[in-house]
Amino acid sequence: MTVGQLSTDHVASLEGLHTEVTISRRCADLAELLAAVRTGRADAALIIGDTDQLTETTVAQLQEDTDAVVVISDLPSERTRLAQLGLTAFDDAVPATQLAQALHHGRPGGGDTPHTTSPAPDLGKVAEPLGPHRRGGGSEASEQAEFAALMETNGFDADAERPVDARFTGADGHAGAKPAPAVTAVWGISGAPGRTTVAVNLAAELSLAGRKVLLIDADSYAASAAVHLGLLEESAGIAQVCRAAEFGSLDEEALLRATLEVQIGGAGCDVLTGLPRSNRWTELRPRALQRVLELSRARYDHVVVDIGSEISPDQDLGFDSPAVQRNSAAQTVLAASDHVIAVGAPDPVGFVRLTKAVQLYAEVLPDAPVPEVVVNKLRKRVIGRSPRRQLTETWGELDQSQGISAFLPWEPESCDAALRAGQVLAEAAADSPLRQQIAALAGVEVRRRRRRLSGHPVQGRRPRRRTRD
Repeated sequence: MTVGQLSTDHVASLEGLHTEVTISRRCADLAELLAAVRTGRADAALIIGDTDQLTETTVAQLQEDTDAVVVISDLPSERTRLAQLGLTAFDDAVPATQLAQALHHGRPGGGDTPHTTSPAPDLGKVAEPLGPHRRGGGSEASEQAEFAALMETNGFDADAERPVDARFTGADGHAGAKPAPAVTAVWGISGAPGRTTVAVNLAAELSLAGRKVLLIDADSYAASAAVHLGLLEESAGIAQVCRAAEFGSLDEEALLRATLEVQIGGAGCDVLTGLPRSNRWTELRPRALQRVLELSRARYDHVVVDIGSEISPDQDLGFDSPAVQRNSAAQTVLAASDHVIAVGAPDPVGFVRLTKAVQLYAEVLPDAPVPEVVVNKLRKRVIGRSPRRQLTETWGELDQSQGISAFLPWEPESCDAALRAGQVLAEAAADSPLRQQIAALAGVEVRRRRRRLSGHPVQGRRPRRRTRD
């Protein structure tokens, strides 16, 4: 099936060869071509001339139902763009025999711009180790007592040895000996369990540990990472890079243009801000978002992605089902991640939601990484005595597949102070147990100290962005 025409009548030339390649239908526009291809009666698609509407999503639709997609354009820049999308691109002077071969066998090449695609980053690539843990010390007696009291209030044993996460433990038993995952998705239940708080501070701790980190806000319902960091510009960095990926123009330079560099205690963390309005969720198309993650994985040591809670597929609309769904962004990120943190709440409503969400996760995304379950906002007032033990036992009764990996204490004062100032916990509450527990999720152990990393009292927001050269 074919659409479009330039100065050369390629349809007549192909038919004149009298080979196995024959044109079964000439379509009026790309929309008709897409509809015709979906009937399954075409082995290949030939698009001539008007190729500006070809995007990552439309190419994926064509490739899903055909063995070969060939395009002809008289614009060198357009042929380069199409080659970036993985298509076979020719100029208008392509010989009929070469064109027939590409349509029949799906072989790349042709024209003055041969079909080439950059090698995709290795999806199994992991970042380098974070480095050995550091033991804290030098705290005053009063500070230790205050710290222990706060830990006890939230159900923690201040004298107990913190268990070392096996993901960051080498054969010698020392933390930091094993590489950390490259892409970490922070997901969880609805109802504000603290997903963004965990994601932002996780990225901050990795940055402070000396790693090159990118924080991506891919929440298609309520993006808020920018507010947590005091970034008041609605630049929608995630939409910019997805748009570039959709049209085959995403590269390292385009990625850097869309990111903001945030200074955290002298360390830099790049941020792709989220959608300023939730009704723009259609801009986070799956194939484009996947390319963004692949490029980010190749450039950064760690990529932390904050996503929405909903992962259920939309109702199947059959033949007319849309190419992008409301929850496809979360599904795409989870499927492409090396590590998933599932954040839940300890209260009866939130805990039941967490168990059901993890069960749904296994059904919807069976090939995605097994999530690391983290219970946030742990407090005795809502659970009673020994909240960790009670929740662990209840979780074992409801879900036998895995245990709860971590408990994060409830510290509203620290979180409110950080949010009010547009800071992370390492700046606003450097000695808080919550900050230390989140750092432990990243395999980073921090010393407790009195002074904030910023060196300024928490008073209000201040500019965060540093202009790139």
